[in-house]
Amino acid sequence: MNKNKILLIVSLLVFGVFSAFVAAADDADVIVSMQIDHPYMKINGVSAQIDYGRGTTPVISNSRTIVPIRSIVEAFGGKVSWNPALQEVTLTMHNDIIRLIIQSDVGYHNGTAHKLDASPTIINGRTMLPIRFVAERFNLAVAWDNSSRTITLIKNGFDAEEYNQLQSMLPPYSGKPYVQINANKPMFDDYEIISASFEYYSKLDEYGRCDVCMASICSDTMPTEDRKSISSVKPSGWQSVQYDTVDGKFLYNRCHLIGFQLTAENANEQNLITGTRYLNVDGMLPFENEVAQYIEKTGNHVMYRATPVFSANNLVADGVLLEAYSVEDNGKGICFCVYCYNVQPNVEIDYATGSSRLNIVSPQYSADSEQSKEKVYRTPTGKRYHFQIECGGKNSYETTLPEAISDGLSACSKCAA
Repeated sequence: MNKNKILLIVSLLVFGVFSAFVAAADDADVIVSMQIDHPYMKINGVSAQIDYGRGTTPVISNSRTIVPIRSIVEAFGGKVSWNPALQEVTLTMHNDIIRLIIQSDVGYHNGTAHKLDASPTIINGRTMLPIRFVAERFNLAVAWDNSSRTITLIKNGFDAEEYNQLQSMLPPYSGKPYVQINANKPMFDDYEIISASFEYYSKLDEYGRCDVCMASICSDTMPTEDRKSISSVKPSGWQSVQYDTVDGKFLYNRCHLIGFQLTAENANEQNLITGTRYLNVDGMLPFENEVAQYIEKTGNHVMYRATPVFSANNLVADGVLLEAYSVEDNGKGICFCVYCYNVQPNVEIDYATGSSRLNIVSPQYSADSEQSKEKVYRTPTGKRYHFQIECGGKNSYETTLPEAISDGLSACSKCAA
């Protein structure tokens, strides 16, 4: 979430507020922004009254920002109810239920009590609620832009139609770790370009898989200390296996969708997928480093979105879509849209389960190619293959290059470089 230490309070009309926006679908992307002293908010870039027919504006009172909440919660597909007898507000969104009681410093999320930074209260017929508590329990990101005094709430995700559209744009893997998509232009809508830092991580789906992660990255989201252990997280499809043909031997990494050097996230299960070493190092890392270096040099914000792409009900992602756009210079410093393949050369992956095996024929060599027939030499117990029989020693025997690779052998640094 946003690293700015600000407590936001929102007000709820007690009786009969008309919703200015039709409730969103469960998988809809919604961004709501409000500005202090203005009676309108923007929902996905479209203006709507915050407090329909009354002209209520967000204000700051005793260092707290207050606005009516009903239309905001309903914009995200939630519901609001008020029990005057109990002086209790109930907010419902999908499977989450929040109960807040006037003048109580304890709030309830799905029945569990939590200490509140501020107690709900009624001012001029309006019920005032702590929005950061509400946002975090509903898994919404919060951005506060102090210069424009703008509050933004963010929810993002991918639905089936968007998945199908994206997958239709993706070429098959052809030996390179990533490919440019959409002419290398990120697919952010104008209202998704936010000039205040925040982090958003989708909830895991019914199969325990990650979804969209999005952030407005700047220096205040980046780490100030070394990364801590993330070994406690077992992403969907996680199977620890080693191959000599893989750099570092381990096929899979716990792969950050938004890199640690950008948002300082450690063992966040909503930001870690089962990714190959090749995806992590050759695919995603160069782009993460590019963004980090740009921010360190300029101090600007970069809108960043990482979307893991899963086929059907597979537990391992086919790849990750990365989009980035530098905010203050309108994309002149950073602007890319790339798809990074979750593959590992010489290894065949079962994306449904995460199981794997060495390829019988390396993807670098087709069955009819000259390379597939190329002879190399190995020993019964050695871990290297050789192009020269003398280099392998007296026990060397002939085999083919694909067979040597499929057996987990790596090239001799002297003769098979």
